[in-house]
Amino acid sequence: MVTVKATLRTEDFGSAGSRRLVRKGFVPAEMYGKDGNLHVCLNAHDFELQLRKLGEGMKCEVELDGKVYNCIFKELQENVMTGTLIHADFQIV
Repeated sequence: MVTVKATLRTEDFGSAGSRRLVRKGFVPAEMYGKDGNLHVCLNAHDFELQLRKLGEGMKCEVELDGKVYNCIFKELQENVMTGTLIHADFQIV
């Protein structure tokens, strides 16, 4: 199973904040669950390497601050002009 490492996103939300994260080399992501949503960010380079083994609809593990969540990788948004990753969605199982 693929393990994706994430950090909790506590500030700088919205589209402008997401653009700033992308410029710094991170991918803003969302983890949806029955207890609520978690806003996280992923290292863009490490996540792109994991995408070779991960496809939409596949199960994966997201490691967030030492806790591991079993998730389903739902969606990936990409800028088609530049090839940069913009946003990812995970559903907590």
